[in-house]
Amino acid sequence: MAIVRPMTAVIAMIGMMSFVLLGVVGNDQAVADDKPKEAPGKKYDAWMTVKLVSSQQVLAHLTAGDFKKMGESARRMQFVHHLEQWLRDEDFKNQSGYKAQLHAFEFATNELVRHADDKNMDGSLKSFQLMTESCVRCHQLLRDPVE
Repeated sequence: MAIVRPMTAVIAMIGMMSFVLLGVVGNDQAVADDKPKEAPGKKYDAWMTVKLVSSQQVLAHLTAGDFKKMGESARRMQFVHHLEQWLRDEDFKNQSGYKAQLHAFEFATNELVRHADDKNMDGSLKSFQLMTESCVRCHQLLRDPVE
């Protein structure tokens, strides 16, 4: 069993890095230079960076009305989000607040992809707002855990 966890991590990291190189690093969209204010050295920084960059790209595509690229960025967030779940600590994953935000994020990104595919600006905007709120609430849990 001890071999399965590291192997899963290796496979997930290879998948993520391939995805990053193909999607985020090669993207010509401008991204803010500011780094998130999370504590340095956390093992989830790479995942969060990809999700942050992808969300910034969604906003850029929303303002440009580029539904195709908006959907691609939203799908990238979904993909990285699912990979990240394999590595999340079991104790943290089982917290009800985290589970609630996890479901809110999944629902919002699914809706964002659906509305982008339908070229629905109002639905895409509302989904982006919901997704952003779930990100902020989840990071509140990460920063200020409820005891």
